Amino acid sequence: MPMNTLSNKTRLLDCTLRDGGYYTQWEFAADFVSEYLELVARSPIHDIEIGYRSPEKDSYFGQYFYLSQQQLREAKQQLRPDQRLALMFNLKDVHEDSIDGFLDDIEGIVDLIRFAVAPGEIARALRLHEKVVAHGFACALNIMHLSKWSHRVEEVLAPFQGLDNLDCLALVDSYGGCFPEEVGRAVNLACTIFPGNVGFHGHDNAGLAFANALAALAAGGLSIDATFMGMGRGAGNLKTELMLTYIGIATGTEIPYFELSKFMDKMAKLHELYQWGTSLPYMYSSLSGQEQGKVMDWLIKDRFDPSVVMGALQNKLVVQGSLDDKAFAKLADFPAATGRSRFILIGSGESARRAASTIGHFDLDDTVILHTSLKSTDYFTDLNGHCIALSGHEIQKIPETRLHTLAQAIACWVIAPPPRFSGSVPEIGEVCQVNPASLFLITEIADVSVPSPLQLGLTAAVECGADEVMLIGFDGYADDGESSHAKHDENASTIADYLAVANVPYLVSLAPTLYRIPVRSLYAMVQAC
Repeated sequence: MPMNTLSNKTRLLDCTLRDGGYYTQWEFAADFVSEYLELVARSPIHDIEIGYRSPEKDSYFGQYFYLSQQQLREAKQQLRPDQRLALMFNLKDVHEDSIDGFLDDIEGIVDLIRFAVAPGEIARALRLHEKVVAHGFACALNIMHLSKWSHRVEEVLAPFQGLDNLDCLALVDSYGGCFPEEVGRAVNLACTIFPGNVGFHGHDNAGLAFANALAALAAGGLSIDATFMGMGRGAGNLKTELMLTYIGIATGTEIPYFELSKFMDKMAKLHELYQWGTSLPYMYSSLSGQEQGKVMDWLIKDRFDPSVVMGALQNKLVVQGSLDDKAFAKLADFPAATGRSRFILIGSGESARRAASTIGHFDLDDTVILHTSLKSTDYFTDLNGHCIALSGHEIQKIPETRLHTLAQAIACWVIAPPPRFSGSVPEIGEVCQVNPASLFLITEIADVSVPSPLQLGLTAAVECGADEVMLIGFDGYADDGESSHAKHDENASTIADYLAVANVPYLVSLAPTLYRIPVRSLYAMVQAC
């Protein structure tokens, strides 16, 4: 698209805080938000979407997921009069009989309400749209998964024929796998069906977000979504700073480059912490038409090397007839585990590091010490008689010399039953298996069940008939990284599922924890030793 053909009606919507919240759990420092809004107010950005309104969730989400009237009012006051303040609703979280309660108190403050909509939910979204418009808001719908329906645009978008009270109909390349000609054709058809503003939201898995945005504009689209430094779910989005530069050069509009540069320094610090952006698995999943959500789930817990994820995407991870396909003896039949009244499961938290020498006071004739984290094995100078749970492909993280040292010291490795990934079973040392699927709903990757380390540990205690399970090093994750939040939620869910099972061993933490379980002091237990 030649720069001189950029329409003066083009609208740029920035959703950095809303989409970036997937990494920060919708927590942003007040000074960061203030500087962001000051920059936006000086920029040719038309709409600013700063977060969500939502019913309360079981997990923790920050203030930009539950935007209050006061927060919205303060944000609105920092913007120019000609800029619109927007927020988004997750369609699955709101209903026709409940959305009024989220709208009544923000009339006159928020200008634009948006919904992210799966193609199969368009009819319900349009009913909610009518409710929103009745409150006096502009309303826009983002129709997701464009790469899945770009060949049948007329069918999917038929409900928008002649609709004249929808502010914007945006097409979303959810998997970042569309090509410019595909986007151009889809947007052009959308413009012939829908009489209003057609927009585009591009993900950058394959590095095509900018090219696709330009194709959308050339085809008649008027609204483009972007975020600063592309911050957003998974591989991220079109970069706002790139669009601002393009608009500035194409139209002669003044861009506050000095303030933009300073703000980009702050964004760089966030990027260093959260590391959003594309990668080989994201590129492959987008171009092969696979959902980026599952790639995020696989990568975020840092349990799989990207090469493993690539193998999973190609279904090239399981080798039949190998050691990894072998059924091993049950842990419950292993002499070092059977007949013990308690299991101590050791995680990677700081409490395990502090307690390492004290744990040595426990009698291994009555206690199984099972590491659910490779990191925790570094806390101990003596691992004789301990066990180590290996989830997924974690064995590949152990250097060869360390692997031999561990295999000689520990009682056994604890793994899940087959099928397993190629190269996931140690070739040295005693190996036993447990079956977490008997207790938990297990995540699957490429048709291989991948229990979490905690699921392996709790299953081991149940199968071996223990009376009590004690956790140490399961302090909970208090930092803001998306990986930490994912691991925390996974452990919390596992604990809740475990406690819902009848007649399982009593569960207690031996150190303060953020998880909802009883706590007793490790040191009280050993003071008489």
